[in-house]
Amino acid sequence: MRQGNIPAQAGTTAGGERHPELLDTVLTLIREVGYDRMTIDAVAARARVSKATIYRHWPGKVDLVAAALRHRHVGVQTPADTGSLRGDLLELLRTTAAICTADSDLMQALILAMRTSPELEHLIRQQVLPAGRVASVAVVVRAAARGEIPAEAGERDLFHDLAPAMVMSRILAHGLPADEDFFTQLVDQVLVPVLRYRAV
Repeated sequence: MRQGNIPAQAGTTAGGERHPELLDTVLTLIREVGYDRMTIDAVAARARVSKATIYRHWPGKVDLVAAALRHRHVGVQTPADTGSLRGDLLELLRTTAAICTADSDLMQALILAMRTSPELEHLIRQQVLPAGRVASVAVVVRAAARGEIPAEAGERDLFHDLAPAMVMSRILAHGLPADEDFFTQLVDQVLVPVLRYRAV
């Protein structure tokens, strides 16, 4: 099963590996001042690097922000292998909830920025969101290998969108706790049935 094609731009991966602190600084500044007011000059000053270093790896602000978001996904979304689909899904939800709680201000800032920057919207949809599926893809690949779900289940976009959408809705929209009772209900009543569904 393919895990999605994530377009890579020249220098992005290598630059991200060499400058994790710089990418963290990008997200910190977006939280503090918003996407529109975040500048390459401010990033360079806060991270104590030259602008030439930044432009050597990323052609502009939008590309830098996209790289920072991919770096954030890679850093926090390594899924645990619990040995069962149900256990993996619960771990996935706990991780997703932790990200939503920690990054709620960042998410809201980027949602607003996407409305005014078509280029940023395009990069997030084409590069960042597919990177965010790495965890859920890993969960279904393992479950299919164990024989817990049909092999074609991993290709269902519905599943990959459900978990983050429902967790974000609960935390950000409704202001309710994402606790173990919620995780259990979501796994048992929604996610597992979706993955085990077989078309007649």
